[in-house]
Amino acid sequence: MKRILSFAGLLSFLTALVALAGLNIGLLLDGDEFPDFFLIRLPMIGLALGIVGLFAKKSSRHYAIWGIGLCLFIYLFTFLMFGLAWIINTKP
Repeated sequence: MKRILSFAGLLSFLTALVALAGLNIGLLLDGDEFPDFFLIRLPMIGLALGIVGLFAKKSSRHYAIWGIGLCLFIYLFTFLMFGLAWIINTKP
């Protein structure tokens, strides 16, 4: 059971990195489709895995903490990106 908990923290970190990379690639390619999978679903999975990984022993929590931090950063980035885009007034 302890091995699964420490592996969940590592998976959380890797999932957050893949989500961040996919989000950056989607925004750089400037496609018409918004990267919904990399913006909502994958960070939610990483966040859940990170919370599960927090129950591991102290030396294995680092990946879980980093995974949770990166997933929360993606959500904060999304909120700020949409929030700041809505306050732009293109026509005075």
